[in-house]
Amino acid sequence: MADDDSTTSGDATETVPATDTAHQGDDAASLGEGGQKALAAERKARAAAEKTATSAAKERDKLAARLQEIEDRDKTEAQKLAERATAAEGEAATAKQELMRYRVAAKKKLPAELAARLRGATEEEMETDADSLLGALGQRSTPNYDGGVRKPAPAPTDMNALIRQKAGFGG
Repeated sequence: MADDDSTTSGDATETVPATDTAHQGDDAASLGEGGQKALAAERKARAAAEKTATSAAKERDKLAARLQEIEDRDKTEAQKLAERATAAEGEAATAKQELMRYRVAAKKKLPAELAARLRGATEEEMETDADSLLGALGQRSTPNYDGGVRKPAPAPTDMNALIRQKAGFGG
């Protein structure tokens, strides 16, 4: 950085003498010795000010780049947090839908393996769908065995089957 500043200040002093020589003939006679010293001091001060301004501009550019880097890093973190929040909201909505399906299936006594087939955004829509699914399945219910006439087991037809039945070995 020191090398850059010295090059810049060298350029500034080189520019000053070029304009200085064009005006020196006119200025030197009219200013006198004190004026020439004041002019040289002014030009030296201007060169130092330009050097300071150049170094300040470089420092400002470095700080601006650092600020942009920090803002980008923060923005990335904010974006990561936003993505995580969106993913969590999606998972929560999915879990809520699944819970609603299983509630409706239990309420309507629908087999658990068919609960995933329920469609609808609300419980009422899912209940309607469960009713139609149960209707299509023919109201899968267990048969009622609360009495009544049943067919007796057929009687054994051969002697070996009859002996096995009486001995308790099947039949």
